[in-house]
This record gives sequence, C-alpha cells and structure tokens, in this order.
Amino acid sequence: MRSLAESRVLLLGAGGLGSIAGLILARSGIGQITIVDQDRVDLSNLHRQLLYSEADQGQGKAALAADRLAREAHKCGNKLDTVAREIHAVPDTIGDLIEGHDLIVEGTDNFASKFMTADAARLAGVPVVHAGAVRWVGWALGSSAHRGPCLRCVFEDIPTEHPETCAAAGVVGPVVGVLGALQARLALQLLGDQAHACRTWYSYQALGYGLRQLRAPDNPGCPLCAGHIQEMNMARYVRAACATEPVAG
Repeated sequence: MRSLAESRVLLLGAGGLGSIAGLILARSGIGQITIVDQDRVDLSNLHRQLLYSEADQGQGKAALAADRLAREAHKCGNKLDTVAREIHAVPDTIGDLIEGHDLIVEGTDNFASKFMTADAARLAGVPVVHAGAVRWVGWALGSSAHRGPCLRCVFEDIPTEHPETCAAAGVVGPVVGVLGALQARLALQLLGDQAHACRTWYSYQALGYGLRQLRAPDNPGCPLCAGHIQEMNMARYVRAACATEPVAG
C-alpha cells in the first residue's frame, strides 16, 4: 500500500465536485493529482466551482486547477505534483488517462461519461469514486478495483429517458460541496485500503433527510462485475448520449 505522499489521483472533471474534492485531497498530502477537463471557466458556475474567480472567465479549468491545488498543498506544508490535461475523456483516451494512477475521482457532468469511467476503471484495476448532484439532491459511491458493487450495480445502464439535469434545473452550491467533500473522504479511505468504503451508497437530500448511508447492492446481473465488458466500445456510451444531459459539475 502506498503512502498518501506516493499516491497518484486522477481527477476527472474540475467543476463543482472536482473543486471541492481536489482541494481536500491537495491539503491532505496526496503526492500527485492529474486534472482532466477541457472546459473553460464560466461566470454562471462560480457559485459551486470554488477553485476559480471572475478574473478567470474564459480560461481553461485544468491549468488553473493544477496551479491552485499545488498552491493549496504548499500552504499546508505538502508537496503536490499536478498535471493538467485539457482533453476530452472518451473510450479511446480514458485508458491512457487512467494508466499510472492509484485512484480516480469522477466528477463528470453526464451519465455516459460516468459509466465509461466505471467500466474503464474496472478494466484497468483502479478504484473509482463517483458522485452526482442536481437541485438539492445528490449521491456518491466508491467502487473497488476488482469487484462490486459498482456504478452498474446501482444504475444498471445509461438512462435512455431525459433525466433532470443541472444544466436545466440547476444545482445548489452547498449540495455539490457536501458531495465533493464526501468523494474526498471516500478517496482517502480507499487509498488507505479501507475496503468498507466500497460497500456504502450515499444519498443526500439537503431539504429532506440529509445524508443517508445504505448498503450498496451486489447485482448478480451486472455485466461489469460478471466480466462481460472486456473492451471500451464507443457505441456502448454513444447510443444513449442524445438522451442524457449533465447531472453534476
């Protein structure tokens, strides 16, 4: 097991979830964080994307996040190496992006990317922490490197209907903050070889019951856990892409 200072984390998405999770991980002593995001800073997202300011409008998130996370780590007396990748994570690139990392923190903004990441992580033998949020609600799940429960155990597949999205419905900043912080906690647990972190499904309702912890289900019909998914096939994620929109970020 690597120490935190030796650990290498891949941060997929440097928006709302990634901002919070990245800050906490940088301050916690992680040795390297690779930030993957091809988007640019937009003023409409600043209420939840705490790594950026108005002066950053129009600039690439990946490079800004890499610089600011390194600075935050330095403030805490930690040495953090950061890598900025302004690239779109797709089936043809996701394997190369994952290579050399010990864990993935997934904060992408659509279900196709979330399922693609779950599949690629399992094929690469790398644990992944997922999360999503819209309006006042959200969820989080940590998955181990080699066995369930995984994202497909819970959601089964990319939804083909039109789910409510943060692009259309919005998302409240504190909700993203809670879920991003929870992602960081799960990441630290998994890097610390705490297997129980993979057995819990977290559901959050800011206007209701708050945070609930449920046992994540093992789905005997899950194609990923059963080993039926053996390659990254673009068609698997594109077929429903027209029906899916951003759910977090």
